[in-house]
Amino acid sequence: MKKFLLSALGASVLALSACSGADDSTPVPGGETPVPGGETPIPGGENPIPGGENPIPGGENPNPVPGGEDPGTPSAQTFELRIKGEGIADYTSLKVPISAVSILADGKPLAANVLTNMVELAGTPEHSPLAARFTVPPGTDKVKVTVHFNAMGNFAKNGARATELDARVAPVTFEARVSDLRIRGRAVVVLDMARSMVPMKASSTMLMLPNGAVKF
Repeated sequence: MKKFLLSALGASVLALSACSGADDSTPVPGGETPVPGGETPIPGGENPIPGGENPIPGGENPNPVPGGEDPGTPSAQTFELRIKGEGIADYTSLKVPISAVSILADGKPLAANVLTNMVELAGTPEHSPLAARFTVPPGTDKVKVTVHFNAMGNFAKNGARATELDARVAPVTFEARVSDLRIRGRAVVVLDMARSMVPMKASSTMLMLPNGAVKF
């Protein structure tokens, strides 16, 4: 588990796996005339296979690879990025914006499919809403994930009227080993909302400064 703390001015980077031949002097059974060179004739008058090799039935490869594929060829892997809220017992609604997700592998960008622009964290507290999916090419050991909020959300406590949540802050960034992502096929950004919500002066709006951890 990797922990992060985000200030209002900068992004959080988490510091955050042989056959022996026949004797030429042996007579042919039944007094038959030996084959010149001392070779034993093949029963039924068939011609011997050059080199003394046995024919392969049907001429097939004795160890064919099913479908002609190489079973050792690596394939791309797709993983999930989920968001979860903790410390939200008093919230009846807590909507956090997801404006973008970026993935880097060896400094090169990978495509990320953002599935929603707003996640509801209080509706089912034990659930981690799916925010995005991304595919990692074979041979990748580590990726750098950045979650951008950069928009307005809202929240409500104890059934009260919804209040604005200002999430226009620096993004959360963390690194993940592909071996860790394979454990459950996902990374979960866990936001500790009890520590992440900061009151704004002379306003009912709350500022979100993400505090929390990343779990795999």
